[in-house]
Amino acid sequence: EDQQIGRERSIIFSIYLVAVFLNAFVDLGHKIIIQNTIFMIYGEQQQIILTAVVNAMILVPFILLFTVSGYLSDKFAKTRIMRYSAFSAVLITLAITYCYYNGLYQVAFGLTLLLATQSAIYSPAKMGYIKECLSKAGLSKGNAYHSSVVLIAILMGTVFFSYLFEVYLGTMDLTTPEEILIQIAPVGWVLVGLSLVEFLATLGVRFYPIKLSEVEFSVKKLASFHYLANNLKAMRNNEIVWYSILGTAIFWGMSQNLVAVIPAHAKVNFGVESPLVVNAMLASSVIGIMIGAFLSGRKSDNLIRTNNIYTGSTMITICAILVPIVSSLSFIPNSSALIVVTAVILLFGVGAGMMIVPLNALMQAHSPEDGLGSMLAGKNWLQNIAMIGLLVLTMLLAKLSFDSQFILYLNAAIAVVGFTIVLKKLKTIL
Repeated sequence: EDQQIGRERSIIFSIYLVAVFLNAFVDLGHKIIIQNTIFMIYGEQQQIILTAVVNAMILVPFILLFTVSGYLSDKFAKTRIMRYSAFSAVLITLAITYCYYNGLYQVAFGLTLLLATQSAIYSPAKMGYIKECLSKAGLSKGNAYHSSVVLIAILMGTVFFSYLFEVYLGTMDLTTPEEILIQIAPVGWVLVGLSLVEFLATLGVRFYPIKLSEVEFSVKKLASFHYLANNLKAMRNNEIVWYSILGTAIFWGMSQNLVAVIPAHAKVNFGVESPLVVNAMLASSVIGIMIGAFLSGRKSDNLIRTNNIYTGSTMITICAILVPIVSSLSFIPNSSALIVVTAVILLFGVGAGMMIVPLNALMQAHSPEDGLGSMLAGKNWLQNIAMIGLLVLTMLLAKLSFDSQFILYLNAAIAVVGFTIVLKKLKTIL
């Protein structure tokens, strides 16, 4: 009988993973369409600013709603939240498709925020369901499957939607974002269809009875940042947890900087005109993260290998320095420089994967059992703040007419200073 239950839960979890995959795939799809449109139309500074704005719009709901979404996930059945969120994604993608066909570029741009809001509410319920479905014993394996599926969705979505964008655009020389959206409008139906399949997948996810939170939500406490202050205080009181989180936050901040700057940088420095090529460059970092996480996990077994933190952060720093240096070497042909920089971005990802796995393990191992949820929520909030912070800085620098080369050097300087502080501190307290 236990075997039968285990098999049934495995099937339910597989259906859940389909919903997780499609959620990440669809969210990324619309973002790729908007980013590629920006890439085709605007010059270096304007492109950096608008790409940073798109990425910031995706992060803002996660920052503003992290307390509310966590409360909803604890208060109501996670399956119900997933279904409502997935259904809302169908409605939002229908609105996005309408905007594509009518060339409503600014409205489509703004709907990125609405799609991200749906994801922010979806997120804690989606993560919390792993424990409900697989129980505590399956938590580690479930998290690994979840992370792998999301990374694969990001990789496949980046290539798939960039390819569709180029196929529908063809060789047409369009000069406004409105014209581009009208030309690629059928891609909207792909988003709608995938959202519909995601919604159907959530209907197949089973509710497992658990004790739901009876705590009443206090708007007054939310407005006074009471919940946030408590989470941050708990993190600050534990130095290992605090510096582990800072280490991951520095990397995620840097990665957002790269996502905002690399497209314009590749266009200006390497003469790249294809969004597919640019997105393949960025996707190489995701492949790197998967390789690095695998290497770190394979080496670790049941131990936390802190050496991987030093190796990974050193790789990230060296790669961050190499990207602008290689780009400025005039004796290297553009095509060769493009390949070298893509390889460097791949190694940047490998270093990140090697560093993030032990840092996350350290944070979880040193968090109190009854406070892990708050620590994880606080960690996500801090990482999002770091990402938004660097995106805002990137926008300001581009607004002040600093080029992509300068911004990339600044990114490298942040790595040098940030990781030096974190590693020095971890060395003394571990």
